[in-house]
Amino acid sequence: MKRFFLLLTVLLLLVAACSQSADTPTDTGASTSNESTTNESASTESTTTESVDVIKVGALYPLTGPDAGWAGDPYIKSHQMAIDEINAAGGIACLGGAQLELVKGDTQGKAETGNAEMERLITQEGVVAVMGSALSGTTLPASEISEKFEVPYIVPNALDGVITDRGLKYVFQTVSTLQQWGADDVAWAKEHGAQTAVITVPNITFGAEVEDTWKAGIETEGIELLASFTYDANTNDFTDTILRVKQEDPDVWFLLGNAETPQVTKQSKEQGYWPKMGIITLGSGFATTFYLNETGAENADGIIVTQDFAPVSALNVSEDFKKAFKDYTGQDLGGTYNTTYASTWLLADALEAACSTDPKVLAETLRTTTFTDGEGKWGFQWPEASFDEKGRLQQAATVIAQWQGGQQVAIWPNNLAAAEPVWPVPSWDERSGTMTGEAIEQPEPAADLMSLLNSDEINEAALASDYSQAILADMATVVDTSAFQKEGPYVIAVSQQDASNGWGNTYNVTISGYGEQLLAEGVLAQPLLTAVTNDANQQISDIENFIEQQPDAIVVEPLGRAASTTVIKRAIDAGIPVVLCANGIEGDDFTARVDVDFYEVAYKSGVGLAELMGGEGKVVVFNGIAGVDSTETWQAAALDALSNYPGVEIIATEYAQWNIATAKQKMEAIMAANPEIDGVWAGGGEMALGAALAFEDAGVEPPKFAMVNVPNGFLRLAEEYGYEFVGSPDPPSMSRYCLQTAVDILQGQEVTKFISLRTLMDGAEPYDNSDFVQWYVPELNDDFIPPAAVDVQYYIDGGFGRK
Repeated sequence: MKRFFLLLTVLLLLVAACSQSADTPTDTGASTSNESTTNESASTESTTTESVDVIKVGALYPLTGPDAGWAGDPYIKSHQMAIDEINAAGGIACLGGAQLELVKGDTQGKAETGNAEMERLITQEGVVAVMGSALSGTTLPASEISEKFEVPYIVPNALDGVITDRGLKYVFQTVSTLQQWGADDVAWAKEHGAQTAVITVPNITFGAEVEDTWKAGIETEGIELLASFTYDANTNDFTDTILRVKQEDPDVWFLLGNAETPQVTKQSKEQGYWPKMGIITLGSGFATTFYLNETGAENADGIIVTQDFAPVSALNVSEDFKKAFKDYTGQDLGGTYNTTYASTWLLADALEAACSTDPKVLAETLRTTTFTDGEGKWGFQWPEASFDEKGRLQQAATVIAQWQGGQQVAIWPNNLAAAEPVWPVPSWDERSGTMTGEAIEQPEPAADLMSLLNSDEINEAALASDYSQAILADMATVVDTSAFQKEGPYVIAVSQQDASNGWGNTYNVTISGYGEQLLAEGVLAQPLLTAVTNDANQQISDIENFIEQQPDAIVVEPLGRAASTTVIKRAIDAGIPVVLCANGIEGDDFTARVDVDFYEVAYKSGVGLAELMGGEGKVVVFNGIAGVDSTETWQAAALDALSNYPGVEIIATEYAQWNIATAKQKMEAIMAANPEIDGVWAGGGEMALGAALAFEDAGVEPPKFAMVNVPNGFLRLAEEYGYEFVGSPDPPSMSRYCLQTAVDILQGQEVTKFISLRTLMDGAEPYDNSDFVQWYVPELNDDFIPPAAVDVQYYIDGGFGRK
């Protein structure tokens, strides 16, 4: 009889399992309104739009435990506020108006618990994505679980850069990293007079990461580190910690904390200790309304907090929105609660763009899409949103704020600052009430400038030249690639300038790095055949050698518009497709060219400079290497644009070989003879950087700048000193896309005679000082030319690591 009931039980369970498998698609995160509707395959495009009632989204946070007060409920509410708004606005329209449902998981602040909860959300709740989880110590291991199950994990509030440094394909970090924050706030301290420092962090993994980051920054900036030590993360007694710091007597105390931050602040006041200059921290511990309420404004004021946003800044954030956010969440818009809310809206946009509840399709959409319509959603924080190859949001910024008058007020970078810092911060016994810095009024010509540069009038003028008209014709000309189509793997040769300047080295590292990727994928049969030189005659010889070796294709960065023409025709006549990259040649004896319109970008930069100067002033013009297509076309276009402004006077023109040191030396000589300089135009941003360094060394007010290409070093100075500039990119990382175009041709894919770089990559559109932070790469040195098109490690290994 027992056997009978056991057999009956097994049969009933099997029937129930089959029934559930047939009727309930729990692995999609969606409840369907039509049982016959199936999900898209991650690898097969579907022509049928899904119709679902509810899409489940996971939220993984410490809902219980010591960090729940600041890292649990406030983050859940930040997500839920956005979800309420998304649902009220009609849900995910592409999926039949599907409503989002937030499914919570409790990490308890423990890695093992977080892993179990992540797996439960994916395998039992069937979420399409997970968001969280505030603490890097739980986020790091949980990300391995999401990767295993191929479900997107959106990280808006865990700061460790290691999260996206491991090559994971399903992790998307929308907050900037602690490594970036730490480097920036140490540099800020040095700039504002700090000579000595003490570091104190809790004895947790995140604390160790921050300690290492601050130590590296302190070493880089030349600050003397008096001591670095930890405290027990579970303690409420900071007597010994404060006494030890007091004995060291530093200018700056770099202090990290989470839930315990109110206690350390109040006990510091009770013991009458404040460092000689101030306390600097990063992350959410000192940045929340929870902290403010527990500590009081008069005690919080003065503390410097580094994160990715400040509630009070030059960003135009609606006061009604800030009030609504605080009413709903109980928190001010900051402390990465802002990023949590914004990321939820970004997920909704990704679902809309994917038009699918398949997690693989959703992840691919996040990887490959630049989201631009953020108004009323996430646009208060990011001008647009796109992820790099690591899964980091490229537009995520560093913002240094100071508690002033009970509010977090941006004090850096200059273009976001709302007030001057109160620095050094008065000691406890020197204070009387709250403190505020002098308000900063930000200039507002930048938005109007970009509107002008993109206006029909300027576009028409920028495209009117014979040069631009020929490019437009080539953009409309489809190339027949059938004659070149063949089975891979392929042998591809590349000829380009050497690494004697930042542009050339960025180009070379990018094409080499992407070549390694194609080789690993089996697309290439061997490493790229490579020849580098700055001599046009030597390049002719190099290409002739390639022709004799009969590669499947050649990618050429021509070093002379006329000089390269004949030898490239020989390659074409030999049946070898040739892709021109970054420069053109005379005639049309080439297969395809990948580039920007030289005349257009330089013309717009010339207009931008004239407008920044108010239509009048004295200008210095820098050019690259004489005779090169880009050099001569850029100069002609910029001068054409400037000629429309009678009040603009060109006082000097120099060729500086795209070299920072050469441009600096020439700028110093020009400054000696011309004490009044209002603008610098550079046909290559390396020379703008050299000019800027000359002004900084001389202690002279910098002029307005315009350039084709914007080096990392110029962006660093622009962020530090608030330069007004306009840049028209001609990114050297285009070499990746030139190499890919050669592969496309060999695979028989359709290409056009001219392929605009703007259709292939982000970072190729003009921008100005109002919107540039997302292109700055803090891990790389001043010579690098953004944006990065391969993993940043390739550039570090290629000599661009910041020292």
